[in-house]
Amino acid sequence: MRIVCERAGRSITFAHTRPYWLQSVEGVGEADFDVSSEKASGMDGEIYKGATANKRNIVIKATVIPPAGTTHDQIREEFFALFVPRETGTLTFYDGEKVRVIDYKTENCEFDLDGQFRDVTVSLICPDPVFKAAQDERTEVAEIEGLIEWPLELSNPFEVSLKHDTLMATIQNSSSVSRGLTATFTATGEVTNPKLIEVNRQLSFRILTTLHNGDVLVVTTGPGNKRVKLIRDNAETNINNCWEFGGTWLQVEPGENVFTYEAESGAAALSVTLASTPLYWGV
Repeated sequence: MRIVCERAGRSITFAHTRPYWLQSVEGVGEADFDVSSEKASGMDGEIYKGATANKRNIVIKATVIPPAGTTHDQIREEFFALFVPRETGTLTFYDGEKVRVIDYKTENCEFDLDGQFRDVTVSLICPDPVFKAAQDERTEVAEIEGLIEWPLELSNPFEVSLKHDTLMATIQNSSSVSRGLTATFTATGEVTNPKLIEVNRQLSFRILTTLHNGDVLVVTTGPGNKRVKLIRDNAETNINNCWEFGGTWLQVEPGENVFTYEAESGAAALSVTLASTPLYWGV
């Protein structure tokens, strides 16, 4: 097991090795929820109303074994330069092939001041308690394959690219946490009002705009990150106002999710990529 804390180009690694020998870590293998219920008159028990996840408190305890030529004062300065108030850091948890990532704010960093080997305790608060996978999962709903190879041989007809229409893309969410989606629409011609549909639940969203050759439309649906962006001639424009009323900010729900796309016109000139980051309640 190995824990790496990073911020602004600085990093400290806690593991079962020198110089920061990991004694224990708390708050990574559990999930804490508040359950809301209501008592009704004359009723046994209560009516379930809902539940919310609480913030996560990760506490790391380690023993500092200074490398040759390094003092405890220097090590404390290194810790206090990394674990600072108000700034956001990233904690990465490694256990075999498993890698989980979570953002944190520093609550406390405390050192023992006596002894050749000294203990340090770091308390981190994660306002968003969900762990993320280290890499996104990407799925092509339709993609364009370039056909130009070198040395170049001209033929008649001369094909520059080939569009593969898979039309359906299945994303399997094996965790119990819904996750946001990044849908990227790339146009190779004129496309009017592109739409993304989740087939199983019959939910969808449509963007009321016209795309031209080379345009890229990016829709993100994660909590706190719901936006629609148009990239045209290397310039980015926020076009949240083009969201069609009544649309759903589609999520990758636990289980099987089947997506397809369409447009009012020009769907054949559209390629679509879906990306999402797996989420977990614990490591």
